[in-house]
Amino acid sequence: MKRTWLVITVLALTAAFSGSALAQVLPPPVVDHFRCYIVPVSPVLAVAVKLQDQFDAAVPLVENINQLRIEHFCNPVQKTTASGAVTPIVNVNHHLTMFAINPQVAIARTVVVSNQFGQQTLSVADARVLAVPTGKGIPPVAAPPPPTDLDHYKCYAASGPALLNVVVNLKDQFLSENVRVLQPVRFCNPVRKNHNGVITGILHPNVHLTCYTTSTSQFPGTSINIQNQFGLFNALGVRPPDLLCVPSLKLSWSVVTGTTPTTPDGNTTPQ
Repeated sequence: MKRTWLVITVLALTAAFSGSALAQVLPPPVVDHFRCYIVPVSPVLAVAVKLQDQFDAAVPLVENINQLRIEHFCNPVQKTTASGAVTPIVNVNHHLTMFAINPQVAIARTVVVSNQFGQQTLSVADARVLAVPTGKGIPPVAAPPPPTDLDHYKCYAASGPALLNVVVNLKDQFLSENVRVLQPVRFCNPVRKNHNGVITGILHPNVHLTCYTTSTSQFPGTSINIQNQFGLFNALGVRPPDLLCVPSLKLSWSVVTGTTPTTPDGNTTPQ
């Protein structure tokens, strides 16, 4: 009888620990909101990068990038709603550099997303930006290496209904101010990147970003040192922010029927 109870106890403890371990795997990762600052002047980099995200894999397609230019730099940001609900910064070392990429194939898609602003249906067009994990230092402090636990993102031109009367306080490492969140302009998938034969995989396939324009900021501008997989960029000038990128779930997506994919020169792609 004692032996039977011992076996039952061991099995119960095993199940309990197995359940605990399973619970640690199941919750989705927490990703920050990002406030993105305009970078008005940046060199054009000649690079060779191959990108494949969840849209590409369904075609299948690999997008070839041959030039990059920094257009935004993004800080993690704390968001406080008018009702007082606070979404704190999870990792102060997580930053993104948004590189504008050379024109890509345009495939019209409809994407349904859900985030802290509710459920929205977006019209998504061609890929415009590669967002890259980045380390940041304020001069004279040198930029640290980029974080390795943050995904790269490929961001598409997007449009959708404007948000109505959404005012939030945004507080990051540069400033704190109240802004209006206006309308979606980008939708970002985590993306697999191949650069110089080095493959950076997708860490969190279910975490996406929806980026919204925001009202005019009073930020005067500053200079930063940054480092990412494409190099060191010292004394990079950043100007007032105009985007808020929000972690989002992608509920569904589909290619718009009756449309033909087009190449960057406007020609239809081979079928």
